[in-house]
Amino acid sequence: MGVVTISYDTVDILKSFADRMGGFSYSTLADPDSEIIEAFGIRNPNPEPGSRTDGMAFPGTYIVNADRIVQEKYFHDSHRIRETAETILMKTFDSDGGRQIEARLPQFDFLAYASQDALRPGNTITLVTDIELPERMHLYAPGSDYTAADLRIVETDHVKMRDLTLPEPEIIYLEPIDESVPVYHGTPKIQRDITLAPSYREDRIAVDVILTYQTCDDEICFPPNDFEFTMNFDVIMHDTTRAPEDIQHMSN
Repeated sequence: MGVVTISYDTVDILKSFADRMGGFSYSTLADPDSEIIEAFGIRNPNPEPGSRTDGMAFPGTYIVNADRIVQEKYFHDSHRIRETAETILMKTFDSDGGRQIEARLPQFDFLAYASQDALRPGNTITLVTDIELPERMHLYAPGSDYTAADLRIVETDHVKMRDLTLPEPEIIYLEPIDESVPVYHGTPKIQRDITLAPSYREDRIAVDVILTYQTCDDEICFPPNDFEFTMNFDVIMHDTTRAPEDIQHMSN
């Protein structure tokens, strides 16, 4: 597995940045005429022609296999918002996350964590709950009159809730009510993406999370319930130092 980055910056600008950061363990490729960016159709049309940001790409990541076939891609419309590398690795390769919160609820145990414990303004990360259901118990999925599993955050000015990812459910037949419903058994994983506002300027943030669920076993159908918990994150500010003036992008 290898990592390559492409930027509309010149070789001199990329070298200045790498030197300031202490070097990188991956290749950084210069595309100052935006030829590769144009070929992939990801040039950002919003900058004014001739401005110093003209030619930049939408931020994004491609996952490419050994046969050079794109397997996944992650893109946003705003140049200030992007998935972190840790989040992409966790989504693509099921890598480990950050600090864990363990809880034992009346019907099941679960483990909560995020793709990382520290983020920067504008970063998109993933919140995860790994649920461990007892034998003969199921958790309801979307698609029936029962309350479906959900993971969401309490509304806040600084954090935007994004996509919910649920596993593929199985359909079971409930003989007492003559109904087929979608459910999860075993160890379902529920994930929710969130984005920290690009304007956020504090060094920490607490995110209140709500797990909604309804379960049944062979004898009892339990009422819907919510479990609320808090996840704490360190916030790291972006490096805003520009390259030396003589090699900077200049407006025409």
